[in-house]
Order: sequence, then C-alpha cells, then structure tokens
Amino acid sequence: MSHPQEPQRQPSPSETERYVRTLHNTALITAIACPMIALLPPRKLDLLTMGLAGTSVYSTNYLIREKSGRSILQHISGYRPPMIAQGNTGEADPQLRVSDAMRQERQEALRATKEPTGIAEQATVGKQKKDWVQERDQEVQDALDVGKGLSDMIVDQIYEVWNWGKKRDDDE
Repeated sequence: MSHPQEPQRQPSPSETERYVRTLHNTALITAIACPMIALLPPRKLDLLTMGLAGTSVYSTNYLIREKSGRSILQHISGYRPPMIAQGNTGEADPQLRVSDAMRQERQEALRATKEPTGIAEQATVGKQKKDWVQERDQEVQDALDVGKGLSDMIVDQIYEVWNWGKKRDDDE
C-alpha cells in the first residue's frame, strides 16, 4: 500500500534570494574564519587542520564561481566555457563579453604603444649597447676562468643592483 506523495511546493523568489544570500554570507565567513582558526595554537597538521583548509578552499571556490561563473581550477587551467545561447538572440554570457572586450582593449593599447616611439623609449634604447649580450657572456666567462662560481656571480650581481651599480671591487 503505497501512499501518494504530496506535490512539492516551489520556493518563492524571496525565499530563493534569502537562501542565496545566506550561502554567500556563510561562504564569506568560512573563507575568512577557517584559516584564522587553523592558525590558533596548538598549530599542528592533523585532520581538523585539513578539514579547515578544505572548507576554506571550498568556500573561496564558491565565492569565485559565484562572481565569475568559473571555478578556481577553471581559472588556473584557462578553461573558457562554450558560448551558451541565451534565448533566441544567440548572445554569449555577459561575463565572457566583458572579458573579451577587455582583452581586445588591452591588445589595441599594446599595438598603439608599439607604433609611436616615445622619448622614454628612445632614451632607454639609446643607452643600450649593441653587443651587450656578447659583453655579458665574456664577463661570465672571465669570472669562471678566475675561479668564481655561479653563486659568487649571483651575489655580486645582487650587490651591484642593490648598491645602484657600484661593484663589490669598488668598496675594497
């Protein structure tokens, strides 16, 4: 003897909106609170810490997916969802249109900056020597011949940058 099921009531728009707002606020709170709780003493890598980290990642992923329509993994991998037709107009997702417009704007700005040769570009190009690569290779080879290691050359290069072009040998 089976009992007939009562028809399910559909939630009203205000209930749906309240549910979505509650989910958003919960995800926001957990994305902030979970790392803070994990940093409280005693700090150890156990099941609780892993659960807090997983909850934080899940909440952050929810917030990003809510904002952009793509998850963290899709952002990292560069996945772009296929163009989805909305109604009969065939228009793409508004978020995709905005990102495509921004990409096109950046490309146009890049093309525009490549065309004119500004004063700053002439100044930096004018200071560069034509055969700087060969000179740098020769400096590296000379240092290796003297007996310096790569770590010594790296430290010298960092020192030179840090001290505005003053070499280490100038100090002594």
